[in-house]
Amino acid sequence: MATKSPDAPVPPVINSGSMSNHEQFHVVYDGPALDEHRMNIRDLAPALVAIADLFSAANTELNGNSADVRVEVKGNFKSGSFQIELIFTQALLVQLRDMFASSTATAVSNASAILAVVGLVGGGGLIGFLRQLRGRRPEHIEDNGESVSVWMAETEVVEVSRPVFRLYKTRAVRVFLQKALSPLELDGVTSFGVVRGNDIDLDIDSVELAAFAFADEQEDVVSDSTSRKMLLIESVTFKDQNKWRVHDGQSAFFTAMDDGEFLNKVNAGERFGKGDVLVVDLQQIQTVANGTLRTEFRILKVHEHRAPLQAALI
Repeated sequence: MATKSPDAPVPPVINSGSMSNHEQFHVVYDGPALDEHRMNIRDLAPALVAIADLFSAANTELNGNSADVRVEVKGNFKSGSFQIELIFTQALLVQLRDMFASSTATAVSNASAILAVVGLVGGGGLIGFLRQLRGRRPEHIEDNGESVSVWMAETEVVEVSRPVFRLYKTRAVRVFLQKALSPLELDGVTSFGVVRGNDIDLDIDSVELAAFAFADEQEDVVSDSTSRKMLLIESVTFKDQNKWRVHDGQSAFFTAMDDGEFLNKVNAGERFGKGDVLVVDLQQIQTVANGTLRTEFRILKVHEHRAPLQAALI
């Protein structure tokens, strides 16, 4: 007798040529600007359309023409923040025997599974993967069949399922996800969430937006080098995705901090501040997109943390 993996989505039972399954959930936008539980329709409508388009694009990428989806608004607005209830329905358009005898055998075959692969529920999926990337570009990809190994650095690898990686590479999915989160760009809107019943399935803070940005342009990397540098700290923001402002003795610039061990020390209370000096491995990446040269800096490793430099006494 076959057993079911606890992590695998359970396929729906199909009795005829088509059937539907659905998931109900609340989309929640929160922040000081929404204290009165109201939201400008010009801001809300494009975001809701983007959520519907996100599901449609994800379903098309994962299931092709074997299923159709739709998202409906249910007239149930709850107090507290700004919440709107949605019903996500997937209609399977083929016989069960046809699904498992063709390329659709690996289809994400119910609404709940698509929500999980996108990452709106379950804590992982595409959204969880983008959070792990933190806006960084993968250095190397390994196809392992059912999963994909995404190397971010020589010693850092992220394992994701093939469906999640397919969504990551799908332009339409990435664009619609970014649009669904676009209200977080507004002043006073600080978080986006998904709630089912009394359970909070997803909570995205506005400071994380950079992780979900999608550049709709082809970038050519013209140089990528790493060197040992001494940097003077000018300012630090203790929030995920934000940049540190540093000075290398010639000019000031913003850099991402990718050294998790050093960040853990900071979070544990290691004292430092403006004027302190870091000796680091600094990565400099130059890219060209649409005729524009862009330079990105990333601190890969902090080797030393020193007190501010002192002028010599005469």
